[in-house]
Amino acid sequence: MDSSKVKCTLLCGPSAAYSQSILFESAIYWSEFGYRVVYIQKSQMKSLPIPLDGAKPPSVHALNRITFLTLSQWEDLVKYTCSIHETSPNVPHVILVSDLNNYYRNEDSDQTTRLAHMLCACLCDAISYCSKVHNSTSYLTVSTQDTTLETHQLSAMYFPSTTWISSVVDDQVVFCKKKLYLHQQQSCKIKFTKVNNKLRCDSVEVLYM
Repeated sequence: MDSSKVKCTLLCGPSAAYSQSILFESAIYWSEFGYRVVYIQKSQMKSLPIPLDGAKPPSVHALNRITFLTLSQWEDLVKYTCSIHETSPNVPHVILVSDLNNYYRNEDSDQTTRLAHMLCACLCDAISYCSKVHNSTSYLTVSTQDTTLETHQLSAMYFPSTTWISSVVDDQVVFCKKKLYLHQQQSCKIKFTKVNNKLRCDSVEVLYM
């Protein structure tokens, strides 16, 4: 995989609602740039995620570039990633996956680990293919839970440079970028506060850089 043309981001933590808001905002962000976006979820949204304060409503053209895929079983996700070459000429620039852990959480311990690795490998291979088709940077963002499996194993192997871990601090949800090296002194942070049914935050654009 050419890392210079692939951007893989992992969002870990218990704040699923906030991760969904980030994913949805990411879908709009990239589609407004003219990118084709695929948003993968295990079950259909019952309502739109909590909106970000100050975010502009998406244009009709941007919404038309977003495809929401409901893939209810892990086999469906594998089938999609392995057949993404068949989606031409509509190969996406961006793949977003909501709550990946829901695809493997009901398995036994050994099967959970194997399945989680397989799904991440399939997704990374798929986005690598997308970048080759477009000959430009393509983006994969995955949200999941926060356990040793995700924050250590999956992060190190598939998302080594861009993993964000969320936590609740004084009624705020804070996403901290995982440090690449132990001796790093600072880590990027994004703080979210819920105000009037909207999320107020510093800037999510740091996620896209």
